[in-house]
Amino acid sequence: MQAISKARLRRIQALGYGGLLPFLGLALVVAWPPSPNWQAFATEGLGLYAVTILSFVGAVSWGVALADPKLSEDQRARLLYFSVLPSLLTWLIWMTLVGSAQLMAFAALTLIVFLVDRMHGRALAWPAEWLRLRQHLSLTVGFCLLFAATALNLGYGH
Repeated sequence: MQAISKARLRRIQALGYGGLLPFLGLALVVAWPPSPNWQAFATEGLGLYAVTILSFVGAVSWGVALADPKLSEDQRARLLYFSVLPSLLTWLIWMTLVGSAQLMAFAALTLIVFLVDRMHGRALAWPAEWLRLRQHLSLTVGFCLLFAATALNLGYGH
């Protein structure tokens, strides 16, 4: 994969870090809601946004698998198979868990997906700037989800 130009990297960083705003805002509302209804709304919104973002992250691997002509068929197949797992697993978490358990599961999945992406990225020589950004974003998302889950477990907002 080719290096990322500074202008493109700034745009990618702005969009990536901007995508953290719903995680940060909703996690704060879960911990300090103006009313219990707001806490339930923010908890559901945080889970739904996690589903959306984890599905998007899986789709990035799908896009790389389709677009990179230098991949071997084995590499392409691994990326394609991996790319659908975040969507399937987030759907399963969404359907089977609620509240803090759901948020903790999404946090764990966020970190697992990042570790697999990092493994793919190193093996396929993805740009270091991209992997560093993914690390920052994944750790922040994981923290927000765990923070909100802890707030729910400790009874904040009631």
